[in-house]
Amino acid sequence: MPALAREQANTPSILNWFITVNGTLTDAYEVGFQIWDISGGLPGIQRFPVTPDAWETVTDTAGAFTVGSYYAYDVAEARGWMPGLTEPIGTHRIKWRWKITLPAPYQSEAEDFEVLVQSAGSTADTYINVDDIRAEGLLEADYSDVQVLSYIETWQAFLERACRQWFVPKAMILEVDGNDSDTLFFGVPIISVEYLKINGGVDEVNPLLYRVYSGRNPMQDDRRNPKISLTRSSEWVDIYTAPLVYGEPRFRKGRMNQVVKGIFGFTESDGSTPKLIQRALTKVVIEKLTTPIYGGASGVAVPPIISSVLEEKTDGHSIKYGSAVPFKDRKLGLSGMTADPEVLDIIKLYKAPFGIATPAHWSYQ
Repeated sequence: MPALAREQANTPSILNWFITVNGTLTDAYEVGFQIWDISGGLPGIQRFPVTPDAWETVTDTAGAFTVGSYYAYDVAEARGWMPGLTEPIGTHRIKWRWKITLPAPYQSEAEDFEVLVQSAGSTADTYINVDDIRAEGLLEADYSDVQVLSYIETWQAFLERACRQWFVPKAMILEVDGNDSDTLFFGVPIISVEYLKINGGVDEVNPLLYRVYSGRNPMQDDRRNPKISLTRSSEWVDIYTAPLVYGEPRFRKGRMNQVVKGIFGFTESDGSTPKLIQRALTKVVIEKLTTPIYGGASGVAVPPIISSVLEEKTDGHSIKYGSAVPFKDRKLGLSGMTADPEVLDIIKLYKAPFGIATPAHWSYQ
């Protein structure tokens, strides 16, 4: 699914439309588009143009970038349409309408896409931007914008690896194994689910027949235990995909036979990155920018290996780490990447579990 971050201008390769006649790209008499926010369900709310029922025409503008080829272009701003800083996070829909000649009727089609958090001018969805580093006193004369952004991306990757999850909304389709239970567990929090297909079936399950644990409020925060659970219902009638086993709904045991399309990520209720994660990334970026590479002329010592993993076994694989320091002196984190205790404590707070096993019960299929 295409995606745009807040304040990321659309380009011809993201939200576009091509018109062909007998297989040949052909210019149309008129082409226009609308942007709708459908994150709260259909029919949604028109977001662009702001005038209800209006269409943005791209027939004779820069939005027509070659023969029969058009993209979402904002004529007033003279650039590709861009979701603003206040644009709701989640699924949006671009509606296209066109007609080949003046007397011809309008034809229409639509495509869904995702709006993500602000990308700070990066190719990735970064948790902080260059201005956040500048605000801490690092001047452009000493550290260029390109260098700062490169460090943000690099050490964000470290933070995600250390926590084993990400902290912005990401749209994806997951194919997971059935486990013969009524619940599927996930290693990353669920923000929303667009559809669920179970037991190798091709039809989308009625949302009334399952519950998504995606709460993000203080009274119901499901980010530490994200899951989808089936509910009892007499509406399961398909003998091939019905999940009933001894009268109980089940995700039947199988390999990648359960399909979930949705948005995932450890975010706050408004879709933003947790403040502590932003702080940890800011501290690590500043530390790495201002401290020479270990072993350089400064004589800075390499930090000790601080891994706390002694042994782990899962699915026929095992891993065991050791260190020269006594066990009581070990700290949580990755092998010497940083010795900042505050950063290591934040990683500990947001580290995802290695996995959650669900007992399987054989179903005779």
